[in-house]
Amino acid sequence: MSDTSTTDTAAQDTETGPGDAVDESDDNTGPAIAVYAQWAVFAILTLVALIATLQFYFSASSAIDTFVTDRYRPLFKAAFNLAVVLVCGLGLSVLVRRLV
Repeated sequence: MSDTSTTDTAAQDTETGPGDAVDESDDNTGPAIAVYAQWAVFAILTLVALIATLQFYFSASSAIDTFVTDRYRPLFKAAFNLAVVLVCGLGLSVLVRRLV
């Protein structure tokens, strides 16, 4: 009879694997946290870029008013605004592609 109790105990020990411990948790929140962190950084950088773009825009407009004659100011301002819009669109599209 002692042989069967030893065999049963050995069988029970082999049924539980090293990954079946109660204290271990299979928590896969690492990638989700990384994605949220990337979106948070994206939002912060977008806000900073918006502020810097506005400051640069107003400074460049002042420079255009100072150095360009009245006749060519609308043309220079239109070209400058178009360049700002294109650069912002390009930068945001690159960031969105990397995040998605």
